[in-house]
Amino acid sequence: MKFVKLLALALCASLAMVPVCSADENVEELLQPQVYDLGETPKPPPVKVKKQTLPPKPAPKQEVDKFVVAPPPPPPPPRYEAPPPRPTPPPPPMGDDSHFIQGDDYFIQRHGLEGHTWIWVELAKMVNAPSGNTKGEAEFMKVRDGKNYWTSHYWQTRIASQSELRLGLHVIAFNDHHRNDVYGAPEKKDRARGGNWFMAKITDMSDLYKGYVTVSGNYKVSLQNLRVIVR
Repeated sequence: MKFVKLLALALCASLAMVPVCSADENVEELLQPQVYDLGETPKPPPVKVKKQTLPPKPAPKQEVDKFVVAPPPPPPPPRYEAPPPRPTPPPPPMGDDSHFIQGDDYFIQRHGLEGHTWIWVELAKMVNAPSGNTKGEAEFMKVRDGKNYWTSHYWQTRIASQSELRLGLHVIAFNDHHRNDVYGAPEKKDRARGGNWFMAKITDMSDLYKGYVTVSGNYKVSLQNLRVIVR
C-alpha cells in the first residue's frame, strides 16, 4: 500500500511539472527577438517633377497704319552778324575855327561837371593817349603854360549850331569876353588860346530870339560862343 501511495504521489508530481515546463518554454519563445525576412528594402518611387509649361506668347498685334505728323523742325539759331565797321573819323581840320580852336585841341579838367554848377576847363594838347596801363588817363600839355597834366576828364569840341541846342546840353564857352551881361565869342587868337573857358549846361532857351541862352550859374551866353562836346 505504501508503494501504491508513493507511485500515485510521483505520478501526480510529474503531471504537475509538465505544464510548468511548457509555460517556461513559451516564455522563452516570447522573449526571443522576432526576425522576419522581408527581403531588400524597396527604393522609394521616383518623384516626377512636373515641367512648368510657359503660357503661350501673345500673338503680335497687327500694326495699324497711322498718319503721324512730323513736328516742325526747330528754328535755325540766330545768325551772328558783326556790326558794320565804324567809319574812320576824318582827320582833325588843320588851322583854327572861328573861336581859334584847332582840331587836335582838348579841354581838360581833373573832374567832370557832375555835382557842380559849372567848372573851369583848360585848353591842352594830348601827349600820351589813354590805355589800360594808365587807368584810362591821358597825358596833356596845357597850351597856356606848357605844363603836363594826367587826367581822365577831357573833351574835344566844335562850334554849336542853333538847331542842336536843348535844355540840359553841356556846353563850353569863352569867359573873357562879355558885353551887356552876355558872354561873347573870343575876338583875338591870343586871348582865345591863353584865356579862360568854362563848362556849364543850358538851363533856359526862352531868349533864343535875343541871341543867347542861359546856362547853369544863371549866366547868359551868346549863341556864337557855344561849343558842344564831340567826345
